[in-house]
Amino acid sequence: MTPIQAAILGLLQGLTEFLPISSSGHLVFGQRLLGIESGDITFEVVVHFGTLLAVVTALRQRVLDLAAGCLRRQPDAWRFVLLLGIGTIPAATFGLMFRDAFEGVFSNPVAVAALLIVTGVILWSTRFKSGDRKELWVKDVVWIGLSQALAILPGISRSGITIGTGIWRGINAREAATFSFLLSIPVIAGANALKGAEMIANPPSAETVVPLLAGMLTAYVSGVVAIKWLLAVLERGRLDMFAYYCWTVGLIGVVAFSAQG
Repeated sequence: MTPIQAAILGLLQGLTEFLPISSSGHLVFGQRLLGIESGDITFEVVVHFGTLLAVVTALRQRVLDLAAGCLRRQPDAWRFVLLLGIGTIPAATFGLMFRDAFEGVFSNPVAVAALLIVTGVILWSTRFKSGDRKELWVKDVVWIGLSQALAILPGISRSGITIGTGIWRGINAREAATFSFLLSIPVIAGANALKGAEMIANPPSAETVVPLLAGMLTAYVSGVVAIKWLLAVLERGRLDMFAYYCWTVGLIGVVAFSAQG
């Protein structure tokens, strides 16, 4: 993979990680279109680290407030952190139990395209529901956490399914998105810790480091832009508008990749 190819994929990752159109699915498509072999998910984990930094940057005031509240032993701050922990459990459990099976889906672009169509259905369904509640309950977080576990499959948008679940639970769209973005921190950090241990044991070659850094940087910058833009869009509550994009790309992907065999 060249640095330019890595930068393109990093740009895709940053934009699509937070826009509800499946970053993992777009990475699979991008790698196939650029002729890049995807034998493992090292590159995806590295660019996900770039998006982790994007979350911390774009929501830095909320992150700092949480950190300060925890240090001051404020009940509301610790409650929110506990909710993040509860929401993380399903994805962490499914990820550890079915890691090999999930990685296998990355090599099947037709399946990924079909799952992107499913994401479109999830997004479209939110047009029938709206909410104005800003406080999350434990039951809300359990449902959001379970939906996030499904998003381990490439083609299922993590932000789309978690925000959509929040909206269906009656939560304000912007607050659901903020929780979704913050919920990505422990998930991405955990995935990076697991893969990082492997990378330490088997360090990437010198020619691989530059593309990885290029991908991480573009993922970071585009991720910050995507977060701020989506939060502005959700002020008008229009998550369903992304469904048409998912359907279009998914159908094109099913047809094109099926023809390739």
